[in-house]
Amino acid sequence: MTDTTTRAPHQVRFRPERPPFLWLLEREILRFLTIWRYSVVGPVLSTVLFVVVFGSALGGHVDTIDGVSYGCFIVPGLFAQAIVNVGFFNGTTSLFEARRDRYIHDVFASPLRWWEINAALVSGGIARGAVVGAGVVAVALPLTGSGSVARPFVLLFGTLGVLLVAAQVGVIAGSLAKSLDHVYSMESIVLLPLGFLGGVFYSVHQLPSFWDALSRIDPVFWLVQVERIGFLGRGDVDAVWALFVVWALAAALSAWSAAMFATGRLKP
Repeated sequence: MTDTTTRAPHQVRFRPERPPFLWLLEREILRFLTIWRYSVVGPVLSTVLFVVVFGSALGGHVDTIDGVSYGCFIVPGLFAQAIVNVGFFNGTTSLFEARRDRYIHDVFASPLRWWEINAALVSGGIARGAVVGAGVVAVALPLTGSGSVARPFVLLFGTLGVLLVAAQVGVIAGSLAKSLDHVYSMESIVLLPLGFLGGVFYSVHQLPSFWDALSRIDPVFWLVQVERIGFLGRGDVDAVWALFVVWALAAALSAWSAAMFATGRLKP
């Protein structure tokens, strides 16, 4: 007797070529690499111009600060400032445009979990900040004649914290922005003043007591200090305190960012 029972074909479980997280991360990285002249070269060039104008042109008219030439003194602060600016604009442009054009809904409807989306966006900002930071160091250090790193451990872990802080600030700003005008106003009203009060171009020990205290409550001040200690070996605060504050900021911003994604408070 012939068995005429129809057997179901063998079903092969679908397996993506790579995890969905890597697809989104690749998109975030390619997004700024395809316009590298503006997203990478532009921030590096503007930072190097600060080094040339303030470090080279004015350095000869400014006394050394803690035994360091003025050009070498401002490089760590400009390095931190470049990372913060890049992280801010990377997150705002990526996430705000996704919300405005409503394709963020497609991302949330994908197999990606909320924390993977958050991690991919933040990792994209970290990658862009690392590329720009490396470019700044590669050009600025030879210009100022500073070719060594005084405290590599502090520089490494401090820079990782600064990159995370900058990337999370960008993602949070991109989550909150309601228009392009809102994005630019956050940059000019919040980010720019914090940068100028953060001790990029001066030591807070040179300031009157009121402005000294005001600078120390500025988050950018601690980002600048951890980089200055790493590059030059000393700053206006102790290295342990600088690392602690930077990583505390990173943890707080990461928790805020994660809560926004976990609760679905990303509105177009």
